[in-house]
Amino acid sequence: MRTPPFSSSSLADAPRSLQIASDRVGQQLQQIAVQTRKAAGHLGSALGINQTDMAALEHLISDGPLPPTELAARLSVTTAGITQVIDRLESAGHVVRERQLNDKRRVLVRPVPASVASVYQHIAPMLNGLTAVLDALDGQDRVVVETFLAQVIEVYRSTLPGSASPTVENGDVR
Repeated sequence: MRTPPFSSSSLADAPRSLQIASDRVGQQLQQIAVQTRKAAGHLGSALGINQTDMAALEHLISDGPLPPTELAARLSVTTAGITQVIDRLESAGHVVRERQLNDKRRVLVRPVPASVASVYQHIAPMLNGLTAVLDALDGQDRVVVETFLAQVIEVYRSTLPGSASPTVENGDVR
């Protein structure tokens, strides 16, 4: 068992000399985070939207239509802030606001199918590459990877403010 490399005093003493990832797996996780941010940046640029708007669109594509208050909570922005995000996405043609038939006060924000298709067109090469990597894993290796990634996700969820969301295990939301 390794000792955690970080303490509040070590962070305060040498923030610029701190090595975030101290072993190969940690460095690879760090590289995945860096590449994910780059991919999101490129996708946002291709769609003509900023990173906050891209994050909102990602939530809408992943989880379906959402009320503005839920979207605000997920992005840790105010209701006024999410109104601006939705306005920009709507102006760019990426989302629509839909009033609910049974309660006209309730609004859901829905991604436009053409924008969803555009997103998938841009990320298809990456998704296909990842599918090939996953398909190459044998059953036991896949279980090890799934277990490891579930633990990494739980570390993120438990340490990042506002990141509590349902846990997915074997395709079941818990």
